Amino acid sequence: MWDRRKHEKVIAVILDDINSSFSRDMVKSMMRTIPEKKNINLVILSGKYVETNNGRENISEYKSVYNSVFKLGEQCEFDGVIIHIGSMDKQVKKNLKVKYSESKRNIPKVFIASDIEGETTVNYDNTRGISEAIEYLINVNGFTRICMLGGREDNKDAFTRKQVFLKCLKENNVMFSDTNYEVTDMSSQCTEAAAALLDRNPDVQAIFCVNDSVARGLYRVMESRNLVPGKDILVFGFDNTVASSEMTPSLSSVGAYECTLGDKAMELMLRKLNGENVKSALVSTRLYGRDSLYYEMYDYTVGEMINIEPAFIYRMFRDCFYRYRKSPSDRENVNLERLFYEIISLILKAIKRKYMSIEEYNEVVKMINKFFEKGAMKYTDAQKLLESMDKLQKAMNNINSSSAVNAMINSLFLEMKDNAITALSEERIQYKKRLVYQREELLNFLIARTFDKKGDYNNILMNINKLGVNNAALYMFEKPLVYDYKSNAYLPDMINLKCIVRDGEVYLMSEERQLCRTKDIFVR
Repeated sequence: MWDRRKHEKVIAVILDDINSSFSRDMVKSMMRTIPEKKNINLVILSGKYVETNNGRENISEYKSVYNSVFKLGEQCEFDGVIIHIGSMDKQVKKNLKVKYSESKRNIPKVFIASDIEGETTVNYDNTRGISEAIEYLINVNGFTRICMLGGREDNKDAFTRKQVFLKCLKENNVMFSDTNYEVTDMSSQCTEAAAALLDRNPDVQAIFCVNDSVARGLYRVMESRNLVPGKDILVFGFDNTVASSEMTPSLSSVGAYECTLGDKAMELMLRKLNGENVKSALVSTRLYGRDSLYYEMYDYTVGEMINIEPAFIYRMFRDCFYRYRKSPSDRENVNLERLFYEIISLILKAIKRKYMSIEEYNEVVKMINKFFEKGAMKYTDAQKLLESMDKLQKAMNNINSSSAVNAMINSLFLEMKDNAITALSEERIQYKKRLVYQREELLNFLIARTFDKKGDYNNILMNINKLGVNNAALYMFEKPLVYDYKSNAYLPDMINLKCIVRDGEVYLMSEERQLCRTKDIFVR
């Protein structure tokens, strides 16, 4: 009989709040790092941070019950576990440390944003990116009134980022007092903390937010006071999530430089599964400038353009298309980095020769179209790309003395901008279509349930694909669980597989095939 466990590996990813931009980006980067032909399945177990002494016991109880999902991590069998405990509360951290660090020694483990002694960990190099931002604010802008919206003391990254922030101010002879700092819950709901910081510091020039979610909360408070990030107060966050580029104004943020936390964690996990001995790793960071704090890491020099240096062109690509990775699964066998090099090098050669033939021009147009057709816009911020193209176009026009070549170059840059705008428009249109479709399917699901006079839950099962889930398995315990969030009880040993969804089609399981062990639900 074919044994799935010999041919497939199941990796559990335990993290906090899958609805946050940080968690979503991290999971996507893990999925992207898995080689296409590797039989690796990811199981995401996501909990919630439980606040204490907040006067809202019902919310805390709800989140504690929600965190019962971690029981699956304790009961089910996995080939490896990646754990991000950075934003979880002390009790959950303690439980996870006991369950995965002090027991289950034989399971490969990687801890993200953690300093557990004796375990393989992946952490940000918080110093480099924060120092880059603070030094720019002080030495280039001349700012001296810089504040920080920080995080909880029990959060490793929040503690480290505060220490780096204070060190940078001290090294640059900028005064700091406790009034310049405010603790937050590290979520976008930190509006009270943001308001308190602004009240105490009406003349603040720049604010560092411990992560991008906190910056979103600050944005709301600033909007209520008619303050514009990037104009009235410079703002930068941390994590450089995809959502940071979609905020208005777009948020400058410190983020991973060469690879992300998720990339590195999955890389180490795969090496562990192959039997390698691996060491803990630090992920380098840099500041990604946007509207809330304008910053350019690189300049385009005349010498580099005239000499057509490959390193210069590749550096330009990596700066603009910073989300691009070497081996994602959706490249369609096109190396966008190499294609970008061919486009720019042909343009620079024409400048150097002061001549471009019609054939060369048409060839570059074809490459530009292909570049954007293959999804280049997925790896950049639209505004960042357009600004970089404007800057490059202006620099090329300044060093070229041929009006004919200039006309062709300007036409090619216009082609690039048109392609970029078209790609973005098509993406938005497709997003709206998906949203409308999902709403219609949800409505169909609710209608089907409303008109089910028999109260037969099989009708619900048959319509579960209307929730927009194309591939899934639905398990149910024999009896409803009455969960006491203060207890440490395990989930029942047995569970029933009620139905599966494959490519949007629902298949109900027969009675004799439903019952299985709870510990086997991810390997069945």
